[in-house]
Amino acid sequence: MIVTLRDCPENTKCVLVDSDIPDSLKNRLMGMGWLPGKLIEVVRRAPMGDPTIYLVDSTKIFLREDESQMIKVKPVYPMPLAVAEKGVYKIVSFLGGGPRFMERAKNNDLSIDNIVEVISNLLRGKIIVIVNGREYTIGRGFSERIFVEAVK
Repeated sequence: MIVTLRDCPENTKCVLVDSDIPDSLKNRLMGMGWLPGKLIEVVRRAPMGDPTIYLVDSTKIFLREDESQMIKVKPVYPMPLAVAEKGVYKIVSFLGGGPRFMERAKNNDLSIDNIVEVISNLLRGKIIVIVNGREYTIGRGFSERIFVEAVK
């Protein structure tokens, strides 16, 4: 699935595909190693969501939301369930995972090595999944902390 860099939550790693940014910014980013095929890591978002810190090689860059919205990327595995397209995935890890989070995950049949089928993901809202034959609706914040890999 190709998404905008803005759609990728913290701790997501993705590969740069293309961008529609103005030439002045594009040239600056390319000079710092932002080239198609490069791995980008979403490091941290500001408390209000803007700007965001990204890492390419060892270079950290702060981009505003409107700039990151113009950059197209492809998330790499393991990736957050929040950016998974329709398909079947295996849960490989949880980010964070305090007692309340783990209890909520358990109540939704979500555990390491479980198989999850994504049937709807609009990227900015809730995700509808099927786990163990039951349908669940998961919020974006919760799904950003569940990391999955595609089932072949």
